[in-house]
Amino acid sequence: MKRIFWLFSLIIVHTLSYGQLVNIENQRIQSDSVRTITVLDLQYNYQNNNNEELSLVNFSGIYQHKTKDLKNYFLLLGNIDYSLANGEQLSNSGLIHFRYNRKLNKKLRIEAFTQYQYNKILGIESRNLIGIGPRYKINKSEKTVFYIGSLLMQEFEKTSDDTNTMSYQRLSNYLSLSIKNKAKTLEFTSVVYYQPNINLWEDYRISSQTALAFNITSKLQFVNSINYGYDSYAPTNVSKKNIILTNGFKINL
Repeated sequence: MKRIFWLFSLIIVHTLSYGQLVNIENQRIQSDSVRTITVLDLQYNYQNNNNEELSLVNFSGIYQHKTKDLKNYFLLLGNIDYSLANGEQLSNSGLIHFRYNRKLNKKLRIEAFTQYQYNKILGIESRNLIGIGPRYKINKSEKTVFYIGSLLMQEFEKTSDDTNTMSYQRLSNYLSLSIKNKAKTLEFTSVVYYQPNINLWEDYRISSQTALAFNITSKLQFVNSINYGYDSYAPTNVSKKNIILTNGFKINL
């Protein structure tokens, strides 16, 4: 059982990144030299060790496109994750997110998005979002990329606490920072989200992801990251906060 537990702990890291808040910043194309990216990943895993069963299904997809003039940016991503251990659900979540970004000038952009999400383990039966707002570039160079954004969004949510669909208006405020050293062998990235209910300020969500990556070779990186999430109005029997520490390697082919 311990082997299954630790194996699943490694796998679940990806799933938990799609928890209460979804980190869109780490999915964006940051280079103007790359205009289109498509990534699809489908995994199925089944194990039966010493009469202990573990099954895992995960699908993720990302499509990003910038127009030739670099003024319009489109992002579509989706994820489905389901896992079962000895008849007990360990994860059951999914989302689809679409975002449009329009460059107005060298500093300012306007972006709009829509998203559908569910996470049975975190008590989210369904969550639908639609929002729009500005994205401002504080600095962008070879060493530093710094953005801030503040979007007004409408939220429709059904939780395990209530069969009724509740409607909220929230702000989605974020800071996104990336810093590289002069030799570009070390990179620090940090993204922080703050999403208050504008009609009930005690109801808010905070999410952050901070990572440090350094090059071992030109194609191999070691990455250390910490993710923190907090929901002041989390569903009953669901923890208000979660912390995830990860260490791993990234290969750039």
